[in-house]
Amino acid sequence: MDMYYLKIPYRKVLLPIAKKMISVDPDIISYLAVFVAAITMFCYIFASSYPILLIISILLTILRMTLNTLDGVIAIQRGNLRLKGEIVNALPDRYSDIFVFIGIAVSPLCNSTIGIIALSTALLTSYTGMLGKAVGVKWQHQGPIDKIARLCLIMIFSLIQYFTLCSGVTAMDLLGIELTYIDISMILISVLGQITIYNRLKGQLKEIEILESEKFN
Repeated sequence: MDMYYLKIPYRKVLLPIAKKMISVDPDIISYLAVFVAAITMFCYIFASSYPILLIISILLTILRMTLNTLDGVIAIQRGNLRLKGEIVNALPDRYSDIFVFIGIAVSPLCNSTIGIIALSTALLTSYTGMLGKAVGVKWQHQGPIDKIARLCLIMIFSLIQYFTLCSGVTAMDLLGIELTYIDISMILISVLGQITIYNRLKGQLKEIEILESEKFN
């Protein structure tokens, strides 16, 4: 099961909170998530000097994920699902991704080239998913790695990196190459992201084929 669908039970958990916040514009929640991601960026930039910032970045990422889910739940409760809402729901999230990956890429804990490749892959993964809407088919959510899985992967390896830094170790030797655990997370995101792009394109082409066969037959 794609981790995207984990949002469904989490929405039920957040429902009581959403009902209490029904007077709040969900767009404000979306923009607040971007602000949280910007703070997370600085946590990663300075994490090599202050390892506790890795723990803070994990907590901020959980907060961002919660806000990204909460805005949709509030919108549903308010009954104001609009086309504009789809833009506000998607675009700020891409800015959030950019902030987090830039923070990681410029951090001493990450090889900048590896970080940039991971950032590019993450953006292409999201773009490929949304591309289906542009050509008249469904938004694609195929895995193996979507936004939630990416963030979970980053959090897990950030936690491992924290413990290694606390023990006085920054990087590990892997086949003669020194890599931090943050590096490894970025490599996994890049590799799994390319597989995800392929799966989403395949899903789109399959839907397009069905749509065209119905149209011309």
